[in-house]
Amino acid sequence: MLLCIMVSCSGPGNPHAMIKASEKSDTCKLDPQNTYEVYIPGRIDAADKLPMLVIIDAHGSGQFALGKFRHGANQYPAILVASNLVKNGFGNYEKAIQTLIGDVRQKYPVGELVFMTGFSGGARMALGYAVNHRIDGLILCGALANADQVNAARCPIISISGTDDFNFMETAQYLFQGQSIPGNLKIELTDASHNWPDSLLLANAFGFLYLSSPAAGVPSPARTQLKMFERDQKARIDTLVQQGDLLKAALVARNMSSTVPFNSDKIFASNYNDLKADPQYLSQLNRLEKCLRFEISARQPYIDAFTTKDSLWWKNEIKTINAKIRSEPDPFINDMYRRIKGFLGIACYSLGNQAIKEQNAEKMNGIVSIYFLVEPENPYVSYFSAFPYYWNGNMRKTVSHLKKAMEAGFSDMDQLNNDFPVSITSQLF
Repeated sequence: MLLCIMVSCSGPGNPHAMIKASEKSDTCKLDPQNTYEVYIPGRIDAADKLPMLVIIDAHGSGQFALGKFRHGANQYPAILVASNLVKNGFGNYEKAIQTLIGDVRQKYPVGELVFMTGFSGGARMALGYAVNHRIDGLILCGALANADQVNAARCPIISISGTDDFNFMETAQYLFQGQSIPGNLKIELTDASHNWPDSLLLANAFGFLYLSSPAAGVPSPARTQLKMFERDQKARIDTLVQQGDLLKAALVARNMSSTVPFNSDKIFASNYNDLKADPQYLSQLNRLEKCLRFEISARQPYIDAFTTKDSLWWKNEIKTINAKIRSEPDPFINDMYRRIKGFLGIACYSLGNQAIKEQNAEKMNGIVSIYFLVEPENPYVSYFSAFPYYWNGNMRKTVSHLKKAMEAGFSDMDQLNNDFPVSITSQLF
């Protein structure tokens, strides 16, 4: 009898047997090139329908980006879907994302709620998709947009921005607007620079959306889960205040005090009002504003310097910036110089791609020399270095530099195949 009971409890016919988490790569039936990574957290019942979180990485690194959200999906059960196809420069991304979501709906136990997240260019595409399609919430990392675009999405948006990210300016504008911040926008600040934030912060952001985005037919979150989340946010605020980081603390308090169901706890509104009135908070906001003004005034002269300054000037300039980053004790000024250096890196990348279109070897050599000073380990330094040799017919040097780029982490095979013929690319593998 005992044996029969054990078999009946653990056999495949038991609808309440715990189903283990699973992860796999998959391909859309309607488009074989549209591949994606999928993660399904463990669940009690196979009939459970879970929310879907669609992840768009700027480089199409689906597996890497998915790993950033696994912790959040386990804590707030959701099916993760990370695209390998959609990335920076991808043309018809809305159609590709729509095909991806449709494929997942056919194959996996997804419910009504659909969230989306993206990093950098992936964040811009996620927002663009949400403007024209129904999405229940967005997590935008490393990029934001103007108020009209934010409002047009018609769903809750959490922006996570690194204070030392060269795109921070897009988020910083809202820190000085007060009551004119779009009602659907919540802001988190981090020190992630221009990268995906860490998995704990991403889990926190997803939990915020998950617990505050009810949908028809979806059970309300358990009271204990809500209370636990609220307790964690109170602890975050306290920790940030103790660390003297009142800007970040005020944003957490604002997010909670302005969102149902968290705003039922009046402590968050009280925290927010107290922090805004704190002289230290006002001082930090003022220091940030001064740094942003300096940064804005420096950008155009730096762009002009690409064509007006020699290598010695650039060497001294980058040396000064690096010294400031190493030794500047004021975190606002330190972040400012990090943003300036990041801006110079993205300027080199953009100008390098422009030189490719123009097939201008002299321009490319000048950009590469500056790029090496700014970001010596960036794989695009070696990648761009290959072009003058390629244009001059030196195939041996071309292949050598492309191999160095790949060893340094270059992985955009679409760009490689578009820029170089098979006679070159076939020698790289």
